[in-house]
Amino acid sequence: MIPLNTPSRVHITIYQDEVPSSRRNNKRILSDEMDITPQSRRNRSLSQNRTPSNSLRTLGKPKTPLGDKVNLTPYNPQKISINRTKSTSTPKNNLQVTLKNSKTVTFSESQTTYENEVALSNKRFKNESGQIVNMDTYKKRIEQLEAELRKQIDENQKQSEENQKSCQEAENALEKAKYVALGYKNELYGPVYVDGDYTSINKLLRHLAKVAGQGVINRFKEETLVDGELPALDQIFAWLEESGFLKYEVLKEFRAVKAVVSLDLTYTFEKIKHDNNMSIEIDPNSMQNAANRLISVFGLPYGFKHLKSLKLSFMPIDDSYFNNLRGLKNLDELVIDNTGIGNEALAHLIALKDNLCLLNITGNKKINDDSIFILVLLKKLVVLLLDATSISMDGIRKFVSKTTSTDLSQISIPSSCRKYLNKRKEIYCVEHKHGMKGDSLEVKFMSLSEIRRQLMFHYEVNNNINIVGSKEELEETLREILTRRHNDAKAMLLAGGRD
Repeated sequence: MIPLNTPSRVHITIYQDEVPSSRRNNKRILSDEMDITPQSRRNRSLSQNRTPSNSLRTLGKPKTPLGDKVNLTPYNPQKISINRTKSTSTPKNNLQVTLKNSKTVTFSESQTTYENEVALSNKRFKNESGQIVNMDTYKKRIEQLEAELRKQIDENQKQSEENQKSCQEAENALEKAKYVALGYKNELYGPVYVDGDYTSINKLLRHLAKVAGQGVINRFKEETLVDGELPALDQIFAWLEESGFLKYEVLKEFRAVKAVVSLDLTYTFEKIKHDNNMSIEIDPNSMQNAANRLISVFGLPYGFKHLKSLKLSFMPIDDSYFNNLRGLKNLDELVIDNTGIGNEALAHLIALKDNLCLLNITGNKKINDDSIFILVLLKKLVVLLLDATSISMDGIRKFVSKTTSTDLSQISIPSSCRKYLNKRKEIYCVEHKHGMKGDSLEVKFMSLSEIRRQLMFHYEVNNNINIVGSKEELEETLREILTRRHNDAKAMLLAGGRD
């Protein structure tokens, strides 16, 4: 059915059967009657509109008596064949309709174009800006945007997975770095353990089991702990010290523990010698190496800075290794007897002069009078033990006369010095007699006769004293006697003897 608002004219050609020539003039052409223009169609009412289908229906029936008659020829098969041939030769751009009684209706291409335009018009609409937009264009754009969105989501998800993996790797690396940093921190400052903390104490015991052996820790628990009680840090350290298990690796675990204020390595060194069958006759170098390794633990940064007492008796330590003790600023007692050290080792102790109160260097034959200028700098010194050293009585006098310590109360001296003090009554007059001067500073104000009178007090004890000579010579002799007498008396007092 053709729409009413068709813009072009429709021509319907009807092929009729041939008629005799006598009746050919009466032939009427249906196309003339059905010439319909848009203007005439607008003037008709909807009920009066004539369409090709209506016309065709009319052609199939005879007209009313009032109308003209159409003369139709009888059925002619040959004509139908011709019409079919003509129909097939019609251009492809025309639409043909074969009607009843061999009537064919052909539609022009404009009708098809119009229908296409109507179909396209249904796919267009106005957007918010008033522009006419094709729906297919919007659909393609939507599909494009959805594809881009899916791609972006996939990329974000992939990137998120990569970022999550990177974050996990970063966290693992950070955690590893923390442990590495903790290791460096422990190496620098020493591991920290807290008394009364179950985790901390058990961590210490695990570390000690690695460096000292699990058997040592089991033995400690059996001998000291009751009912699985938690040990204290000083309790653990004291047992290891007395049992001789404070080797270098064990000492490192305790060097930052504030509870460790006293340390005796003699038991540990004896155990090391016993375990390795070492003796000074067999392998003196191995003994010294073992002792040096033990003392080197004090050279670690911040190692045992709370230590107040240190005993290294009978450990053959090299002089240069005493440099490791320079950091023990709180040390006030140091026992290094029979270690074989010399004056060089004492030189490193000047760093401890502000705190060191007790120094035991007994049995070190290499220490002589040259060490006195070092010992006099220990200004907090209270007790100095010098037995079995090579320090002479001259060195003792120098020490007691020049020491900067005001708290010095006790010294021990070599046996040779003690023998001298016991015989000093034979060298000069020890007793304080009436009119006898004891201060050497008064000599320069004395006359020659007074100098000789003072010398006579000592000449009575020791006739080897010169009482003849010039004033300057006699003055020097008297000053020397009085100075020696004073220093010997002080040394005798500090050494526990009587004047």
